[in-house]
Amino acid sequence: MMRKSALVVLVVIGMLLAACGPAMVPSAAPKTETGETFVIALPRIVITLDAKGKPGLEGVALEEIAKTFGMALDLSAYSVDPAYVNWMTNSNIQHIELRQTGAGLALLVNGALMPHIGWSDSSLNQLTDLAPLLWLRQDMVKKFVPIVSRLGLDLVLKFPAQAGAKAIPYAADQIALAGAAPAKDPASAVVKFEIKYDAQGVPAILGISAQDLVAMGFDPNLPLALHPYYVEMLQLNNVQHLEIRSKSDGLFVYINGTPLPNIVWDGKMLGSVADVVVQLYQTVLSEDYAKLIKQFAPLISNADVGIMIHFPLAKGAVPIPAKMH
Repeated sequence: MMRKSALVVLVVIGMLLAACGPAMVPSAAPKTETGETFVIALPRIVITLDAKGKPGLEGVALEEIAKTFGMALDLSAYSVDPAYVNWMTNSNIQHIELRQTGAGLALLVNGALMPHIGWSDSSLNQLTDLAPLLWLRQDMVKKFVPIVSRLGLDLVLKFPAQAGAKAIPYAADQIALAGAAPAKDPASAVVKFEIKYDAQGVPAILGISAQDLVAMGFDPNLPLALHPYYVEMLQLNNVQHLEIRSKSDGLFVYINGTPLPNIVWDGKMLGSVADVVVQLYQTVLSEDYAKLIKQFAPLISNADVGIMIHFPLAKGAVPIPAKMH
């Protein structure tokens, strides 16, 4: 059996040999906020799966490389369930691509851009400040944040194509790097409200608390209540308010008015998701349901939704003004 360290070295060699095309340079500035230069950009790397789910690297025979180094290579232990591969093939999903653009992690299916994670240096730094809430070491997270946005990687998972199916090309840069296009039409729905928590984690809207609702006969197991421990953790990290904002160009979360990494979308991206869902479930979806999914998905992007959540201030904390974006 090949040792894991040897397998890693072999795969790295294979990836370097398999990489083709220009380097995928991230859009983030090479200089970090501390003035140091750091950027690593590699060409697109294509991982292939055969009908049995066995992985490989496009254009490279890993087994032959292994023989050159006097090693026996068995990739069967890393195989994907053939049922999933067959599902992708029957649905004509030819490839799924993840590309680190510097402004986020672009997700593409058959070359079409899907909703994906977006970020900036400031939003990544805000995530660093919240590391203690996630039980992560803040100092370590802070060291790795500048690397994330300056590491140019482009990985493609390629499935066997249907017999006779026309090959779908990988996405060009103008598609993979495209930002969300805000809708020009009026909002399809407007929903805005505020929730205020007390020190015991009991939420209230317009002065009506969860306890008031229980007294009126509603289910006592309301899901919005917070355990006092979490309220205390929020106070220790000076999290005074959290805003969830859904607009035509994405889903945004703000902590104390500062943005976190967000979900990037627009009508076209959500329409592409609908197309993929219909492709994947074409054997069980009726024509009417398929049509409904394709019509409904883009409407989500045009909804104007804002939820402002207020938490009790810690003793002595200076209030941070809360304003909905």
